[in-house]
Amino acid sequence: MAMRKAFTLVELLVVIAVIALLMAILVPAMEKARKQARTAACQVNLRQWGTALAAFAEDNDGLFPRVEYSPRESEGALWILTGWCLAETRNDKLQPLRRYHPISTKGMLCPEATTPADVATGGGGWGMGGVTWHYEIKPGGTNRAWVLIVSGGPADEAHVVSVSYGLNGWLFQQRPGVLRTSAERAEAGLKTSSPPSYTNIFLLRRTAGVPLLLDAAYFQGLPTEDTRPPWQDDDARAMGGFCINRHSEYINALFLDWSVRKVGLKELWTLKWHENYNTTGPWTKAGGATPEKWPPWMRGFKDY
Repeated sequence: MAMRKAFTLVELLVVIAVIALLMAILVPAMEKARKQARTAACQVNLRQWGTALAAFAEDNDGLFPRVEYSPRESEGALWILTGWCLAETRNDKLQPLRRYHPISTKGMLCPEATTPADVATGGGGWGMGGVTWHYEIKPGGTNRAWVLIVSGGPADEAHVVSVSYGLNGWLFQQRPGVLRTSAERAEAGLKTSSPPSYTNIFLLRRTAGVPLLLDAAYFQGLPTEDTRPPWQDDDARAMGGFCINRHSEYINALFLDWSVRKVGLKELWTLKWHENYNTTGPWTKAGGATPEKWPPWMRGFKDY
C-alpha cells in the first residue's frame, strides 16, 4: 500500500504556535491603528466645529454668542453646542446659531465616546416668549458623552442630545476683574454697548494657545492655574471635565486660531485659558510640579 503523507503532531503544534505568535503581534497593532483612526475622526469633527464658529465670528464682528442667546450667561456655551435641538421654539435669538451650526449628530460625538451618560446631576428651566422650557444634564466621562435633555416648548416634546465635547467657559463668561453690569460700566465711563474682549476674538491679544473646544465630559469648563488634577480618571468635575484619558494620555482640542491638535493631559495646565491665566502655575514644570506630585494614574504621563 502506498504511504499517505500527512502533518505530524509536532508540525501541527509548530504551525499553531506560529499563528498564535502572529496574532499576538498583529492584534495590538490593529487596535493601535483603530485608535489612531478614531483620534483622527475626532479631529475632523473639531475642524467642522471650527469652521462653523469661525463663520459665526466673522459675520458678527468677532463676537461669539453671549447672554443674548441664552436665558443665563452661564448657558451660552450650552446652546452653542446643542441649540439646534430647540428648532421648534421659533425664537429669533436662536436662529442665528442654527445657520452656523451644520454639525451632524455624528459630528457631535468623538468616536471614543459615543455611549451616552445615564445619571443626571443638574438642570434648570426658563421661559421665552411665553413658552416654558426645562432641561437636565447628564455628565459624561472618558468614554461617555454628556447628555442634554430639553422638554417643554410649543409642542411639549422632549429633545435628547449627546455631545462628546466641551467649550472653554472663560470665553463665554465674566472673568474676575471684569465689570459685569451696564451700571458698573457706565459708572466707569465705559460704553455700555461695548462687548468685553473675552467674547471678541478680534480684540484678543493672542489666539494661538487659547483653547476653544475640547474633548470633555461636560458642556463647559472654567479651569484655573491652581485647579487640582483628578485623583482618578473619568472624573467629570476635575479641570472642567477636560482631564480625561480619552486618547491615550491626550485629548483633542480646537484653538482660537482654528488649529486642531492633540493636547497632553498635563499640558492642560499650561494652556492660555484666559488673558490673566498663569501658564507657569503650580501644576507645571516651570511652577515646580514633579511627577510624584501627580495622582498615580497620571505620573507616567509626559510633563509640561
